[in-house]
Amino acid sequence: MIYEVTVHGKLRQVEIEGAGPGKYRLRFDGQEHLVDLTRPSPEAFQMLIDGASWEAGCVPTENGYMVDVMGVSSEVEVVDPRRKALKLAGGASSGTLSTSMPGRVVRVMVAVGEKVAKGQPLIVVEAMKMENELKSPIAGTVAEIFVNAGQTVEAGTKLLRIEA
Repeated sequence: MIYEVTVHGKLRQVEIEGAGPGKYRLRFDGQEHLVDLTRPSPEAFQMLIDGASWEAGCVPTENGYMVDVMGVSSEVEVVDPRRKALKLAGGASSGTLSTSMPGRVVRVMVAVGEKVAKGQPLIVVEAMKMENELKSPIAGTVAEIFVNAGQTVEAGTKLLRIEA
């Protein structure tokens, strides 16, 4: 999975791939690193990175995480672009709700003819083992529903249309 990670104002794309139990392959800045990770407590990590031992503290913040490595603290923002794309799909201005990621429709929470408010949850789509609530881009009335619960959808699939 590819994440957008911002540290000290610098944005990087970091690709993380499982390499066995507790082992990960990280790629960023043109380099690949093998990480063996254990988590002795919810806020602590012990890592072997390319054979070198590191310890880190990590606590959630409003915008990401505060990470402490060897006494140096850094605010780190992490964004999963796939999840971001699914959430942004609910912000379409046309009144048509689409998904930009392939997945499975878990729930359709509205019916044709129902009045909805801007930001109201309409459909839940599961992608990458995460359930994502897609919200109404505008206030209006549900005019058409193009999918059913249980249906598999491709990226760009129109899910429903709302008339203002």
